[in-house]
Amino acid sequence: MLLLRKQGKSYRHISSEITKSQRKLFPVSWVHKIVQRESTIPPNEEIIRHNICNVELQSSVANV
Repeated sequence: MLLLRKQGKSYRHISSEITKSQRKLFPVSWVHKIVQRESTIPPNEEIIRHNICNVELQSSVANV
């Protein structure tokens, strides 16, 4: 979905493509919500850095 949206495809077009490929109805509203939700999630690299930093901070707090 995100790749199609980055290519400039409309939500309606994405909805029809996903519905055809999955053989399950994907309403335009679902596609819109999914694309909007996924665009707010940081890339995996940032998540990994965040988790590593939190683990390091937690272990140092436990040593105090």
